[in-house]
Amino acid sequence: MKKILVIHSHQSQNFEYQDSLEAAGFNSYITAEISDGLKIAERYSPNVIICDVEDYQLELNIIKQLDENYSTACIPLFLLTGISQESHIRAAMELGADDVLIRPVNHYSLINTIQKRLKKISNIKTRITEKIISDDDAFGKKNTLQDHVLVKIGSKLKLIEFSKIICITALKEYSTITIEDGSKIIIRKSIRGWIDTLPINDFLRIHRATIINITFLDRIEKSGFRSYNVFLKNISKPLPISQRYNNIMRKTFSV
Repeated sequence: MKKILVIHSHQSQNFEYQDSLEAAGFNSYITAEISDGLKIAERYSPNVIICDVEDYQLELNIIKQLDENYSTACIPLFLLTGISQESHIRAAMELGADDVLIRPVNHYSLINTIQKRLKKISNIKTRITEKIISDDDAFGKKNTLQDHVLVKIGSKLKLIEFSKIICITALKEYSTITIEDGSKIIIRKSIRGWIDTLPINDFLRIHRATIINITFLDRIEKSGFRSYNVFLKNISKPLPISQRYNNIMRKTFSV
């Protein structure tokens, strides 16, 4: 059953659509606090997120945080709001909301909207899987020279040398490889699979879903109390180092 997380701030009342969602075959979970909702969304990856809070500016802030977080950016996000101004709706959509529903919301309309979005995502995943199949055995046998990965894109093979990889970001069983020319390739390989494949002298894990090639390291900057960001050559956006890997980074680079 698909899991729906509702970030809910109406302390004095229950989420009015919960029974309808359950009847439609969804498991729905209501957060006690907004901060809990953001943490749960990041760590447990629900299939759908519904934002239903009382403060209009807070709505936009929640959408922005979810969209900027790698772990939650691809999760369908629906906003239930009491404000019908076009400027607010456009702001929510531009910040990352998949749809904005103005109260009062018809129960059937909410469920139908969610189902349509999930079906679209399922179709996209199917197409990606058809085009980007696997690695290593793309040529019919395992890679014996451990300096590259061989991937099949559609009907064509591409050899990617480890030395050309800037970083790898993963989401479940898929990975996005960023190469030194700026191009990105998605393959079916988990972050754990990469750990067992890459040379440990050149690659370092900085997050549960991020591995970097330290030969592309530009600099490390402190971003808060015991928090750091990594800047890599040819990539403009910094990558955060999770606290779990802070000690490893400090020992490696004496930051």
